[in-house]
Amino acid sequence: MPTLALVVQASVNQAISASAFRLAQTIVASNKAALKGVFFYGEGVYHALAYTGDSLMLFDWPSLQIPLWICSASAERRGILNPAFDLVGLGQLAELYQNSDQMIVLG
Repeated sequence: MPTLALVVQASVNQAISASAFRLAQTIVASNKAALKGVFFYGEGVYHALAYTGDSLMLFDWPSLQIPLWICSASAERRGILNPAFDLVGLGQLAELYQNSDQMIVLG
């Protein structure tokens, strides 16, 4: 089974964010590929701020039950910290790239 990685650079209010979440849901639900995790970078770290555990939240990333990483530098600049998302450096992105068959970057 091929392995995929997803990088989200778009802020939560951009239309591509909805596409990113639907894509992740589809991959997780399918038996055709495995999603290794999602790395939020740049404006994408706002996804961690937007998730509050509210069931009405549009993008409930933690419900996918896959690794969710936010770039530590991007999050620090924006004052974002959320225990549902792991705060990591770009080394994690490089490892994700190396250990996946394909990386999809949205944003």
